[in-house]
Amino acid sequence: MATPEKPAAADSDRGSALNWAAAHGHNQALLAELAARAALRRRRRLRLASAAGAVALLAVGLWLSPFVGGARRADPGRVAVSVPARQVLPDGTEVELRGDATLTVDFSGALRRVNLSRGEAYFQVAKDPARPFVVGALGIEVRAVGTAFSVQLGAAQVEVLVTEGRVAVSEASADLAAAERPRAGSAYVDAGQFAVVAAGVPQVVNLPAAQSADRLAWRIPRIEFTATPLAEAIARLNRLSAVQLSLGDDSLANLRISGVVRADNGEALVRLLVANYEVDARFVTERTVVLHRR
Repeated sequence: MATPEKPAAADSDRGSALNWAAAHGHNQALLAELAARAALRRRRRLRLASAAGAVALLAVGLWLSPFVGGARRADPGRVAVSVPARQVLPDGTEVELRGDATLTVDFSGALRRVNLSRGEAYFQVAKDPARPFVVGALGIEVRAVGTAFSVQLGAAQVEVLVTEGRVAVSEASADLAAAERPRAGSAYVDAGQFAVVAAGVPQVVNLPAAQSADRLAWRIPRIEFTATPLAEAIARLNRLSAVQLSLGDDSLANLRISGVVRADNGEALVRLLVANYEVDARFVTERTVVLHRR
């Protein structure tokens, strides 16, 4: 005859305890005590899980804290606008400098001379037919009277993009008298054209408007939002962008967003919102967008 299998120790202990409680009339009290202890263990596990979650958030910084459950609602967030450095030269010419671009100015002679020693600059030249405006870079001269153009200095070449008027591009002249007029063999670059000068030889091509805009996109201010309420971000961007945004859901007004967009590009903010937040966008017209909660 088979011997009955011995119950596991835990089950045996639990059965003995219940049997003892039943025998002494304490069954309900014991069950209540066990339930209370189980609830205590659950609360402890929840507290540990919450603490672990807090440590995880701290480990990646406080970047997420403005967006969790509306926390830090009193924090106004931050909006920073970055623009290229801008100079106004003694003749009224306006210059925008990209990044660490460096130039020197010499208006002491018959010419208005600027030497670009590093980077890229965009010039809007004040008209003065009696004193041509010349930008020197890497042994190349870019000459204008009244026009708008950019000059970018590379490691072994100079790039010139003209957006208004015309410039003459040539090798620099050591003859100061001759330098007052374009040299024979100069290459002329008109508005909408782009020239690359390497080893003293200019190559001029027509540049589509879209490519020209892309090359000069660095001139457009950038807006950086850091935990910024969406209503404020929209108000700031609408002042500069042709695409106008509005809220179709008031509950989105305090949604905190972070990101960097071009100041003239409202569509970029729409893409950021749709990709990273619970937001849908509806184009009412080509330049009007209404935002709703997804």
